[in-house]
Amino acid sequence: MKLIEFENNLREKLKNYDKPRPLICEGNPLECRIFIVGINAATEMNNDFWSFWSTENGFNKAEWFESYILERKLKPLKPNKTRRNKLSNTRQRIEWIIESTKPLKILETNLFVKATPTADELKSEDRESSVFEYLLETIKPKILFIHGNEVIEYFENLYDIKITKDKIENFNILGLETNILAMNHLSRGWSKQKSIELGELLRSKIKN
Repeated sequence: MKLIEFENNLREKLKNYDKPRPLICEGNPLECRIFIVGINAATEMNNDFWSFWSTENGFNKAEWFESYILERKLKPLKPNKTRRNKLSNTRQRIEWIIESTKPLKILETNLFVKATPTADELKSEDRESSVFEYLLETIKPKILFIHGNEVIEYFENLYDIKITKDKIENFNILGLETNILAMNHLSRGWSKQKSIELGELLRSKIKN
């Protein structure tokens, strides 16, 4: 598939969503062999996903990252909060993982494309995974790293599989044979070293 075809299909699937965040990657998503999959993005951004996209090069993560940091800085603090970290816990750990998988490329995505501060704030109509499934069927990653109990339960129920945490397992999902590694959510309990080691593990499985 060419990038323009991918873009056209994705635009069609996103047309009814307000400020969706279907994916983050550096450049052409079709070149990504690893997916990091969460439940949904926690930071809703004012800048639209397509403002960081070009038909020639794909997604401009560097520009997106600058915008993410600025918008996060300008958001009002929650009650009783006096400061906010430059990056969220999840974002920081994802960046450590990505750095340790280079030169392989990672695509970050979520089951649901709408961003909300917490997954509990998703409405029932927001809890549908057709965009994620399009990415999965089109890009055909070699391994999915899924984090968080809600994502694990969704996978198990939707695809009629049983996932064991902290173990790389092979499954057939939507006709695609892929490996899945499921672990606790990246927002808590992850050190920098543990994040780096995960990235190295993911990279090693692609090479094998």
